[in-house]
Amino acid sequence: MTFCMFSGMNDLIKKLEQKGIKFENLNALEVFGRGVDWHTTSYANKVKYLEIWEIDSKWENELKRNLPNAKIKIQDSIRTIYDSNNLEKFSFVVIDNPQMLYGPQSENLEPLYCEHFEVLKKIDRIVEPDSIIIFNVNLRPYDYEKWPQWRKRRENFYVNVDTSNINLDFLLNFYKKFFENMNFSVLFYTFVKRKTPNSMEELYYFAYRIKKNHTKI
Repeated sequence: MTFCMFSGMNDLIKKLEQKGIKFENLNALEVFGRGVDWHTTSYANKVKYLEIWEIDSKWENELKRNLPNAKIKIQDSIRTIYDSNNLEKFSFVVIDNPQMLYGPQSENLEPLYCEHFEVLKKIDRIVEPDSIIIFNVNLRPYDYEKWPQWRKRRENFYVNVDTSNINLDFLLNFYKKFFENMNFSVLFYTFVKRKTPNSMEELYYFAYRIKKNHTKI
């Protein structure tokens, strides 16, 4: 299933600016660079610093050409988050995650990664104490019945909900609780619907501003 998505990032950036976000103070990380640079160019010239991670070296020259001021790293983003020590922290993290399953295969030949799930579970390893996180959320996947493994992973993540057609308010509150359970306060959240080639699908950018709570001794 190929996604040729058109960006709603400009609208999301405007919403964040209206909420008082000063992009010139932010250190940004694009977790999945790929070759889709239009999405990143919406904020690339606004932030103080931009780093892009991409697993496939075939995109390196294109990323460097289109985003000359960014630092490009060719690496497995998820393995980097899970396995590396002394990771740099970022105040603006964009997870333009793929849909379905992807990445290296497990012992049962099932791809290891699903959407943004693995990244968010370890997001505290790469964010500053006060940060903004943006990620893709699919309310109503297209051709969902063809991908039972994907459905199973979504059901395990969201728990006790019909993952073929998830309520928007449920999801916004789900992620609020998700971050709170990781000892973050959610200062605000917002969203923008993304345009996709199929009108049956509902794909969104979700944006959360989170602040780490102090641990009491």
